[in-house]
Formats: sequence, structure tokens, C-alpha cells
Amino acid sequence: MAEAEVPPSPKKGGLIKILILAGGVLVLAGGGFFGWRWWSARKAARQAEAALKAGESKDGQAAAKASHEEDEDAEEAKGGGHGEAGGGTSVMVLKPIVNLEGIRKNAYLKCELHIIFRDPELGKLATSDKPTVENSTIRAMTLEVLSGKTMEEATDPEFRENLRRELKERLNERFGPKVKPGEAPPKGKPTKPVKEVLVVDWAIAA
Repeated sequence: MAEAEVPPSPKKGGLIKILILAGGVLVLAGGGFFGWRWWSARKAARQAEAALKAGESKDGQAAAKASHEEDEDAEEAKGGGHGEAGGGTSVMVLKPIVNLEGIRKNAYLKCELHIIFRDPELGKLATSDKPTVENSTIRAMTLEVLSGKTMEEATDPEFRENLRRELKERLNERFGPKVKPGEAPPKGKPTKPVKEVLVVDWAIAA
């Protein structure tokens, strides 16, 4: 006599269903995780590529600017002077006197600065005998750089050198041609109209 088949236990069938559902959830979760990893990697790659292109663009602009400045210096060495006959150079002489901050009262700095212009047009306006906007602006910017300094700062040779460079950079930023990103500087117009700022005299009195 054949034995009757025993139907599967309800508990056993429920366990199988749970295992199948759990496996499906794990598959979906794994797929979602790897999909997220792939998407993140693609996003990071796109961002890196964009940053690289932006860096190359900035490097190209910096190289073009540096090349333009080298051409300016070479032209000056030949005596071109950007349209000024004989390569003449304008020099603006400033003799500011500013008070120094600190313990000592009535201490002041008296100096003489020579501003040498690469741009003859700006040099002519800055050194004009008549009041000009350029002349007044340069004087105001010079006083702004010198003001508020202490006795300790004024007696430091390194600080004096940094101050000279700061004034030169500010003047070039103020009077240099306003060029939009990706555009070349105007032909015949120096990108740095101020060639040099020299400290000719530097005296401290108390």
C-alpha cells in the first residue's frame, strides 16, 4: 500500500517565501548601491574634467598675460616706449609724511617714492602740473598704503619692501586695462602701466 504524501507544513512554506523576498530585497539593494557608486564616479569624473578645463583656461590666460608683459619689456628695451618717441619714461615723485602709531607720540614717517610708468599716457596725466584725477588717485592710494603703520613696522626693511610691492600691485590693478576672462589685452596698451615703485628716501622721526 502506497504511503500518502504529506503536504508541506504551512510554516515551511512561509519560511521559503520569506527567504525569496529577502533575496529579492538584497538583489535590489545591491543593484541600487552599485548604481549609486557608478553615478557618483561619473559625477566626480565630470567635475574633475570641468575643473581641469577651467585650470587650463586660467593657465592659458596667465601665460598670455605674461607673454604680453614680456613683449612690453622687450619693446621698452628697444626704445619703443609704446608710442612715446625715444622711449621716454615718466616718473612721479611723491614725498608723503604720515604719523606712526605706537607708544611714542608725534612719531612720523617721511619718505620719498618714485613711481615709474610703463604707460606714457598715464605717466603724462599723473605728472601733469595741473590737477588730474590720475594724480589725485595715486596720491590718495599712496597715503592709504602708508597710513596706520607702527614704529616697529616702519623700521623693518622687509616690511618696507612688501609695502613697495603692495603699492605697485594696487596701482596696476587700478589703472590696468579691464579685460574680461578669455579676452586678449588691448593692442599697444600695457597690462601693467606702472613699471616700478622705488623707495628713494625713508626717514623716521619721533
